[in-house]
Amino acid sequence: MLLRGANGVGYTSYLTNVVYEFVKQSSEAGVDIFRVFDSLNFVDNMLLGIDAVRQTKGVAEAAICYTGDLSAPNGGGKYNLDYYLRLAQVFVEAGAHILAVKDMAGLLKPAAATTLITALRREFPDTPIHVHTHDTAGTGVTSMIACYLAGAV
Repeated sequence: MLLRGANGVGYTSYLTNVVYEFVKQSSEAGVDIFRVFDSLNFVDNMLLGIDAVRQTKGVAEAAICYTGDLSAPNGGGKYNLDYYLRLAQVFVEAGAHILAVKDMAGLLKPAAATTLITALRREFPDTPIHVHTHDTAGTGVTSMIACYLAGAV
C-alpha cells in the first residue's frame, strides 16, 4: 500500500489515531507491505507512518523522494548525497524494513543512480533497497540497470 505518512492514503493530514487505526485495519485485512512516503520528504510525517506500520505485522518500506541531480557539477545542491544518506539513516533507525528511492518525476539519471545506490548500499549493507521510477525523461531503463548493478534489489 502507498501510505502518505500522516496523510494516510489521502491528500490531507489526519489525526494520529486515525492513521494508526487505518494501518491496523489494513494490516488485518491482508495488506502486508506499506510504502511510506511524503512528497516533500517531511520526516515527521514519515516517522508516523513507519511507526504505525511497525505496530502491526506489516513491512515498512521508507520511500525517499528523489529530486535534483546528484550527477550535476554542484552535486545536487541542497539535494546532495548527504541529504539522502541522512534521511535514510533516520528511517533505518526508526525501524524501516526496506529503503526505497522514489523517483516520481523520472529525474534519476544513470550516473546519479549509481552514486546514490552505491552510497546507500555501503551505509546500509543489510537493508533491502528498492527503486521506483517513472520514465518521464526516457532514462528509466538505463537508470534501473545502474541501480541493480550498484546493489538495489
